[in-house]
Amino acid sequence: MVDDLDEHIESYCKQWRHVILLLIMTSTPGIFNAMQISSYVFIVDRPSYWCDIPELQLVRWNDNMILNVSAPSQKKHSDKIEECTYYNRSYSEFAKKGYNWSMQHLDNASLIPCKYFNYNTKESVTTEWNLVCNNEVLKSSVQAALALGKFVGGFFFGLLSDKYGRKYAFNIAAFIYIVSGPSAALFNSYSLFLAARFFIGIAGAGVYQTAYTISTELTTGKTRTWVCLLLNFSYPTGYVLLAVTAYYIRPWRSLLLVISLPLLFMIINCWYLSESPKWLMSQGKKKLAWATMSKLNPSATYAEAEISVLPDVKNEKLKIGRGMFKEWLSTFTSMFSTCDMCAKTTIAYICSFVVGLAYYVIALNGDNFTANRYIYVALNGIVEGIAYVATIPLLLYVGRKLATSGLFFASGILLIVLLVIPKENTDVIITLALLGKFCVSAVFSISLLYISEMYPTSIRNTSLGTSLTVAQIGAIAAPYVVEILGAQAWYIPSTVCGLLSIFVSILILLLPETKGTKLPDTLDDMKISSPVSFTNFCKF
Repeated sequence: MVDDLDEHIESYCKQWRHVILLLIMTSTPGIFNAMQISSYVFIVDRPSYWCDIPELQLVRWNDNMILNVSAPSQKKHSDKIEECTYYNRSYSEFAKKGYNWSMQHLDNASLIPCKYFNYNTKESVTTEWNLVCNNEVLKSSVQAALALGKFVGGFFFGLLSDKYGRKYAFNIAAFIYIVSGPSAALFNSYSLFLAARFFIGIAGAGVYQTAYTISTELTTGKTRTWVCLLLNFSYPTGYVLLAVTAYYIRPWRSLLLVISLPLLFMIINCWYLSESPKWLMSQGKKKLAWATMSKLNPSATYAEAEISVLPDVKNEKLKIGRGMFKEWLSTFTSMFSTCDMCAKTTIAYICSFVVGLAYYVIALNGDNFTANRYIYVALNGIVEGIAYVATIPLLLYVGRKLATSGLFFASGILLIVLLVIPKENTDVIITLALLGKFCVSAVFSISLLYISEMYPTSIRNTSLGTSLTVAQIGAIAAPYVVEILGAQAWYIPSTVCGLLSIFVSILILLLPETKGTKLPDTLDDMKISSPVSFTNFCKF
């Protein structure tokens, strides 16, 4: 019966009207995800700042006058002021006596940390909550909160989707997205803002990975390859749309609101997106699987389909309140049930971590490269789109394994080469970084498909979801790598990613090729699949 279902899914794929509608329904979450993720570049600015003196502001001293009496110069750069400390002087007396008198009575005062700050721009999260100096790590936490949410969401919705259905998980994630997106733009508390970003990450992971899995399971052969690659175009589309939007809308709250309100349109996805018939079949719901298939492709006839009323799923949903963790744990541990499964999962997780780290380090590293942020984000989107186009002939004629390993190796070399480029050659640095992003984006696209094809239907979304979850560990680390290590030397973030990419390119050669193979449906099918082996080094 499973083979018959595959035949009807293939028939469904031949009707391009259905495939295009499926692609639209599953790609919109990626557009929203890309805009929310990269919004960090625009809402968390790196402005010029200095210690503010309220007593002098009250008597209307201008910024230069305040700096002349309060700000020390940096030891290495006499023309630059210290941003986090100021002289401990009697500024209330300065306010009474005036500027000229104050300049003649400057004493050798000690330095103390800033209590208040002034900025050359006041339209970012940084200036809203003074995320500078000792609080600078909180700036990276804005992006880390979203990445942590994607970490939790990937794990939670992966398991939820495999146990209770792709559509059920998608609808819950979409509801969280619709609520948390606009909320982030409205909260006045930094803690609540971080909480909203966290839930945006949870929801973003849920809608994307379930939509991706539905696309994988409702397509076959070359159609699956094309659909999954085109699905990834949602991310570069989102990057370009964000760069254009951010150029015209500078206040950070307004920007977040403009990119979040369209999330309401996801109600349409919730209504029209279908459950996966392959998942229904894997759960033993044969009649419902055929009923769903008949709605997707009404022109086909199904000898096995005894269309019946949809079963009452209330009892199944009640399981969420009791014993669900045990079911999740059972599904998750099945990914490590044999030595071969354990090896495949370990390699998949390492691959996902490095992709997540390199992808976001390059995307967020524009300021370290001294690039125009609007142009840099737009170029990231364009390069990523070109990368997805380039992966099509690779997947059709080369295969998953060689393409993934080769792209990892190429990105590693490109990022390490940055070490020998002088920082003044900004154009060369940005070009090499974008070429590295090209390879990382391409390998991200291919690795998602590669991972989804290695696992059976019964745990496919869990494997994809947990792999994306591990990728978020890299995404969580990325802003800290960019902000903290990048402050030590601009080339450290790219060098770290380059070395890790070369290591993973070698590790992937242990995996078997999945191109042209039939997707496994159960764990028993994995027993006859090609194992991880050193002999695979020579098999492509």
